[in-house]
Amino acid sequence: MNDRMTISEAIEALASYGPAVWLGVLAAVVTFIIEIILCTKGILFAEGEKKLKRARKAGHVVLGTLKKYRYKNREPEGKTANRLYIGIYEYTVDGVTRTKHLVLSGMKPPRTLYLYYTYTPKHVFSEYDVGKNPLKVLIYIIPVLVAFVVMTALGFRP
Repeated sequence: MNDRMTISEAIEALASYGPAVWLGVLAAVVTFIIEIILCTKGILFAEGEKKLKRARKAGHVVLGTLKKYRYKNREPEGKTANRLYIGIYEYTVDGVTRTKHLVLSGMKPPRTLYLYYTYTPKHVFSEYDVGKNPLKVLIYIIPVLVAFVVMTALGFRP
């Protein structure tokens, strides 16, 4: 009837796990903290910021103007904050006009935008593109794997 646990029962249930689980959790937390420190110091996933800095230093900065934009609703329908906006920017370098597509989540594209390039103006990027790295999911996966390895090495069997 009453399936709720009291705080003392919850503490007893958590304490019933062996030291292998607790050491695995501790290893995961330490690994996550180390990853965060490495990210904030610019050692992990800092390629985009370095690329942006190189482009600014070389003077490879172009002003792009929004020509048109559209949006696509995502689930659930009718929520304006849950839209993908696709903006098409036009920029000119050395008399050649090119376009850049920019995808933003939940916010309308700005009317003007600084675009950067490192070597060729054919491949520009913006500050919105810098933070996008699909490998950032590893920040969350690696601590879980470390916890699993530590727990199995210490003899924990689920």
